[in-house]
Amino acid sequence: MPKNIPSLKPKKLIKILEKAGCKFYREGKGDHSLYIRQLGTEKRIVPIDMGAKEMSPAYVLRIFRQFGFTDEEIETMIHK
Repeated sequence: MPKNIPSLKPKKLIKILEKAGCKFYREGKGDHSLYIRQLGTEKRIVPIDMGAKEMSPAYVLRIFRQFGFTDEEIETMIHK
C-alpha cells in the first residue's frame, strides 16, 4: 500500500497521469472527463471528476488502482 498519498486538485492529478502514459479519451457526463491507459492489449478507461476542488487521498488511490498502476509506480509518480 503506497504511503502518504496527498489530496490533489484534478488538474494536478491529470498532469501526473499524463506523465505516466494516460491520455484524454473523451468528455463524460457532467463534470467528468474520461482518460485511457493502454496495457498491452487491454484498455483501461477511468472517469475523473474535473469539478472537484480537492480529491481525497482515497479517491486518488482508487483512480490509480483503476488504471492498473502498481504500488511502486504510484510511489514514484506521487513523490517526483
